[in-house]
Amino acid sequence: MGKILITGATGKLGSAVVRSIVRKMPATDVVALVREANKAQWLSDLGVEVRVGDYTDVDSLEKAFAGVEKVYLVSAVAFSDRVAQHRNVIQAARTAGVRHVFYTSIQRVSDEHCPIEGVTASDIETEAMLKSSGLAYTIVRHPLYADVLAMYIGEDAPQHGFSAPAGQGRVALTNIADLAEGGATLLTQSGHENRVYLLNSGQTWSFTDIATALSSVTGRAINYQPISRETFIAAREAEGWPAHVAIFIGDWYRAIEKSAFDQTSRTLEELLGRKPTDLQTMVKEAFNL
Repeated sequence: MGKILITGATGKLGSAVVRSIVRKMPATDVVALVREANKAQWLSDLGVEVRVGDYTDVDSLEKAFAGVEKVYLVSAVAFSDRVAQHRNVIQAARTAGVRHVFYTSIQRVSDEHCPIEGVTASDIETEAMLKSSGLAYTIVRHPLYADVLAMYIGEDAPQHGFSAPAGQGRVALTNIADLAEGGATLLTQSGHENRVYLLNSGQTWSFTDIATALSSVTGRAINYQPISRETFIAAREAEGWPAHVAIFIGDWYRAIEKSAFDQTSRTLEELLGRKPTDLQTMVKEAFNL
């Protein structure tokens, strides 16, 4: 097997993939792509080769991809030109002779149902670019990360309960560590060319279920109160959130309420060789309880 490069290697997902993959293959065959070398000493300490590159700089990517067989492309952040950045990565991968690109997309039941502005359209376009690139590709669709639950429902939810515009919509919350381990397994196996995989916990939960899990973990009666998207956005802006961020999270909630993420898969369980982390544990970890 040739070298495997992980982009965004100092970010939450990328770093978790690196930590997982070095348990499955020699660290000397793993390359970590970072934008700032001064934040990557811990990667060097793992024995991983660190290369500097930026999604906005094709030349830097071509140099970083030299001698690499597979690239794990962690999608660019929202509120940026994601398509242009992803195009640069794909172009550089072709030029550098990369064979296989893995792309982390967002779970969706269909391309048309409840799109999220700034994310859904760019995911669809990136997936299409990969499919027409001539490279082998694997599209890995992820659900809402359990790790960011506190941002969605509030840091004080374990003490005071929470309100959210999710109605009784259901989500297959999954933690980053499980998704990273599943991704590392895909990267280190053969036979996943030109496939699309949905990775999630294999079970969906409503926000009432999340409140019940918090109640179980804390020993308190935690309540969930459904509210409107407009009320949620106004409340977040009153707390000092930038308007575009409040609207963006509101869009995620609208998609949840409309069942855009009410979809499960056992693929992650099969890759892990065990059940993904249960809801109570994910809630406990998300709030450091």
